[in-house]
Amino acid sequence: MNVRHFVLTPEGRIHEFTAEQAAQIAAGADRLPEFADSRVRYLQVAVDAANATEIRVQTAGANIRFDQEGKMLEASPASADDALSGFEHDAVVQWAIRDIPSAGPTFH
Repeated sequence: MNVRHFVLTPEGRIHEFTAEQAAQIAAGADRLPEFADSRVRYLQVAVDAANATEIRVQTAGANIRFDQEGKMLEASPASADDALSGFEHDAVVQWAIRDIPSAGPTFH
């Protein structure tokens, strides 16, 4: 299973972080000055493509708040006002699975 980490900014941009970067940010060991004093939406996408005929995707979202230096202060469940739209969710999932080769149709 491959887990990918994404932040959606208020400007509509999508930033992807490695698992190591995400862990450092969550632990407060790394900061993101570009997100200083802001709140962003986070989406974790777990992709299991071990089976050649099926791709399984699980997602989990949160809101993340940063202090004035860009250190993460808190993560909280997404509220109705801050929830990802269906389009945003699907766009991030499509980005997360973009490198998985397509087997194409099977004809019998």
